[in-house]
Amino acid sequence: MSSGNNLNKKRAEPPEEPPPPENHENLMEKMPLKAEEGEMKTYFHVGLMAKMCLISGYKNGPWKLLTTTKTEEDLFLSSFGEGYPSMNDVYGGIEAYKEFGNFHTALAWLTDELLLADIGARGEALEGKWKVILKSSFGISEERKLDYLCKCKLDIDRNPIRMELVVPIYKEPLLLGYLTLTPVENFILGCRGAYDWENKKIIRHALCAGFQNESTEVGLKLENFKEVRGSIFQKIGEQWAVALKANLYGEEVDARKIIVGCQYEFEPGHMLKARVRGDTFVGLVYQKKLREDVEMLFHGGIEARDPLNGNYSIGTSWVFNI
Repeated sequence: MSSGNNLNKKRAEPPEEPPPPENHENLMEKMPLKAEEGEMKTYFHVGLMAKMCLISGYKNGPWKLLTTTKTEEDLFLSSFGEGYPSMNDVYGGIEAYKEFGNFHTALAWLTDELLLADIGARGEALEGKWKVILKSSFGISEERKLDYLCKCKLDIDRNPIRMELVVPIYKEPLLLGYLTLTPVENFILGCRGAYDWENKKIIRHALCAGFQNESTEVGLKLENFKEVRGSIFQKIGEQWAVALKANLYGEEVDARKIIVGCQYEFEPGHMLKARVRGDTFVGLVYQKKLREDVEMLFHGGIEARDPLNGNYSIGTSWVFNI
């Protein structure tokens, strides 16, 4: 079940985080779900364990609530609400998701006056799996006129290749492509590209390589042949793990892009994480699955070099799957 995919938040980053490049929201790092058994990994799975340790949970606002309910007719109803980046900056949305055999449809409404609609299909062919989704969005422009955007997402998964393509159909600015290859067990190679359809130019391309086994993960990415990013995740015993993520070379090398952290897993679904950035911003995350359908997360952060006057963050998140 993929309910909730439309509830992607288009929001500004908190004050202590540098903003993403203008109009490049689709180029930001994503946090995908772990690949299922037999499923090929995507470009964004490279370095995933390090991202889960060092990024997941730390960027939440003061409060966040997500709920998913499944009816007897297999209709999934999802909603989220959050205060971000401050308590009074409320953002949220609701979504309905329904599957019909190999087809699905979804409809979502967001509080920033966006209506999102998906129609998708999936199947198997040539010993592989495929999925195609037509994604549309309806919004109100600053001139109070109706804005309509449309794109098509294609996903092909056939061992040892995984390919994803996002094709603009109407007013979408970017053509996006991702390709990964798993030549041997535990190793992955990949590339990505972004083409500005309106201005007819390539605005980003990248290569990646990764290694992962049961205890170790190493990821390396080369962006535009100008920037190098890397990450390491290492389990220590059954419960401890440490991680490092950094921009190693290029224009975006700065203290904020160097993150070191660790985590301690009391039991599956119950974890304590801590991290420190190169600019001395320290964060802590405590997450626990109270029941099979209820999860909670508390997070906090403070600028260690100036605890009284520096930036800080604190908040809680709850997830209900009924």
